[in-house]
Formats: sequence, structure tokens, C-alpha cells
Amino acid sequence: MRLKISIAIAKISGFLSRALLRKSGATIPGKILLKIYPNALKQLGIGRKIILISGTNGKTSTTRVVAKALTQRGSITTNSTGSNLDRGVATALMTKSEYAVLEVDELHLIKVAQDLNPDLVLLLNLTRDQLHRMHEVKKVAKRWHDLAKSLPETKFIGDIDDPFVAYALSDANKTMRISFGGRPHEDGAVCPACGKYLKWTRNGFSCGCGLSNKEADLILEANSAAMRNAQLANVAAKELGAKELKVEESELERSTLIKIQNRNLKVRLTKNPASWREALNGVSRDKVILILNAREVDGIDTSWLWDIDFISLENKEVVVTGERALDMIYRLHVQGIPTKDFKEIDSAVKSFPSGSDIDVLAAYTAFHSLVRA
Repeated sequence: MRLKISIAIAKISGFLSRALLRKSGATIPGKILLKIYPNALKQLGIGRKIILISGTNGKTSTTRVVAKALTQRGSITTNSTGSNLDRGVATALMTKSEYAVLEVDELHLIKVAQDLNPDLVLLLNLTRDQLHRMHEVKKVAKRWHDLAKSLPETKFIGDIDDPFVAYALSDANKTMRISFGGRPHEDGAVCPACGKYLKWTRNGFSCGCGLSNKEADLILEANSAAMRNAQLANVAAKELGAKELKVEESELERSTLIKIQNRNLKVRLTKNPASWREALNGVSRDKVILILNAREVDGIDTSWLWDIDFISLENKEVVVTGERALDMIYRLHVQGIPTKDFKEIDSAVKSFPSGSDIDVLAAYTAFHSLVRA
């Protein structure tokens, strides 16, 4: 009875948030619910299959693929808006269903998984992101490792070409270790298990302590990070009895096409070194806008800009805006890439002729602001 009353109060708060404050209502109900009933997640997980998906990049699109695949099996609830902290998970679980397919923030995964005791956890990748909050990648990997070891009945699936994911799975009871034939990892100089230097070859990594990507249960092929995540999503769905989906790479991009002041914008989400590299590889237009913010959800530390090679923008017309535009301008200046800068996004868009096709690479808050506009 207490849970039902708490959910009712939380749902009313969500309605008021949408109606009066014009908010999405994706987190407020869960926040209220967990405030008045702290153990709500444990209760909400009972009686359905729980699938959790976590990683630095690709959580939202991968969750979408798994959820779509599992509609073959039964009713689904999912946090499709990308609200992946415990409050967003709680909001999603207020909807009754046979399956819950939930993306979860890398740090919140520990508490959410302990409360929900999931049937399956899919670990995509782990790289530097929001350094002020995540700190060292290997610390997050250690927490993932300890979580996996503590849940003997949960199946953990992961891409072991990522040494941090390989370590997370190394002592889990039920695993499916997947390799795509090996690839470099820019944060993977040191073994997360023992602290010694990893030995890297074109086929992956190994360490004297035994950690490597050699002992895969399944070897797949994929030519991009997005398609690796699609393959992982299909493996997870098949593990739960669903049929494999055919997925196009364009379906997995965190991007959207919008029109502002008669300019055609393709807006891509960029939030850390790995996602910036992927986005820069996809830039095909001669006119580019870069938007850099540094709010809490963007990550307030922008030092990672110096880990990115922007040479692909060398012969393009580049405009910079955002709250931390000066950081980006200086970074590009050092690489010899000329820029123009504007205080407002609208001014940046207007700087290009009417009818222009523009690639926009936007920080998390800027991306969602443009999408909602």
C-alpha cells in the first residue's frame, strides 16, 4: 500500500512538472518516489525481467535496440529519454511490464543493480568522461568488477576488447565475453587488475596477470563503435529469447536533423574524447559549428580537449560557441585551425548563408537544448 501511494504522489508531481514547468517529467517522479520511499527500486523490480545497460558511450542507442528486440517477447518499459540515474530508472519502473530495459549511468549502476538484482547486465565500454565525477577510469572498473562478482545469478555480457570491461567480467560467475578482434584503447596503458603495463598488439592486449581479450566466448565483426554496440545489443536480446534485429548504423547515431533560420543542421552529441572522435569522423559538410558547455552533466573539466586531434576540420569553415567557447578556440588555434566565435547559438547559425548545410557537434546540454527547441 505504501508503494502504491508513493507512486501516485510521484506521478502527480511528474504531471505538474510537465504542465507547469514544461519539464520532461523523466526524473522528477523518480526523485520524489525515492525521497518518500527509499527502497522503492527493490520493490519495483519484483516480477519482471530486468536488463541493465551501461558504458561511457552508446547507452541510449543500445538500450533502444534491446528494447525493440524484446517487444517480440512481451511488454517493455524503458527510460528512452536517457534519464539514467537512479531517479530516471525509478520513473521508468513505475510503468508495469514483463521486461524492463534500462540504461544506467556508470556510477549509479552499482546501487541500481544491487537493488534490482537484474537478470542481465550489458557492459559496453569504459573511457574518460566527466572527470570531476568519475575520476580515474580504473576506479569505475574496480566498482564494476566488485559488482559483477557480488551478483552470481546475473549474466554479465561485455566487450572484452576494452580492458576495463574485461577486468569487470574477470571474476563474475555468469558471463559472455565478446571480442571484435581487438582494437587500441587510449586509456588502456596500464592493466586495471594488477597495475602493470599491458602488452598491445593489433589483435588486442594481454598482461602477465592473465587479463586479456584472448578468451572470448564469441568473436564478432563490426567496423565502428556504433555497430559494435548494435552487435552487443543483439547478443543480449538473443540471450533472452528474442530474434536478432537488423540495425543500420544511422539508427544508432546520437544525432538529429533540425532546421533553424532556413539553415539545415545535423546535430551530433559529443561529451568526451571517444564521442568527439566518432563525431569528427562523421563530419561531411564544409560548415561546422562546435558548441562546448561545461555544466555538471557535460563535465566541468575540459582538459580532455587536448587529447583530441581536430585536423579533420583543417579545411572547413569552423564557428565556435557555448559557455566554454574560449577553451575550444584556444585548442583549435594551437592546431592551426582558424575559427569565428559567437556568444549565442542563433548568432553562430546566422553567420552562415541562408540554405547552408551545417554539421553541429554539441555538448550534452547544448544538444538537448537544440533538440527541444
